[in-house]
Amino acid sequence: HKARFVLIGSGNPEEGELRPQLLDRFGLSVEVRTPREIADRVEIMRRCAAHDADSATFAAQWAEEDDRILHQIARGQKRLPKMDVPDDVLNDAARLCSAIGVDGLRGELTLMRAARAYAALKGAKAVRREHLLHVAPLALRHRLRRDILDESGSTARIERAIAEHFS
Repeated sequence: HKARFVLIGSGNPEEGELRPQLLDRFGLSVEVRTPREIADRVEIMRRCAAHDADSATFAAQWAEEDDRILHQIARGQKRLPKMDVPDDVLNDAARLCSAIGVDGLRGELTLMRAARAYAALKGAKAVRREHLLHVAPLALRHRLRRDILDESGSTARIERAIAEHFS
């Protein structure tokens, strides 16, 4: 899926939320969290130290993996125009957005586009429910209204809705 990215800003939820009308204009939202596993934290420190010590060697060490990912993306881009989205998957998208109370249709449209791109990246011939549900938190979490009675985060609310409606 061809995309143009414009970084509007980043924020800390503890400092206040953006208005829902603005959040709805974002396509996908990524939550960045500090890793909890000690091994992951140590690996990050090792990689940062290796990069700081010799960035050219570090880049060469990861070049094959970078190339593999770039080829996977290029193959996905070629598949995307032929990617079929069956009506049952469109129905799933509408049901999920309705179940979690997403206003408007941007949620469904973004969810469908992201599911198509993910399915193409994975080499599928058509979008399946699993593709849709995989990208649902990215496409929908920032579109939810805050529920003061529900202390769980928006990702947990989406996962709960998926479990209720699709398990």
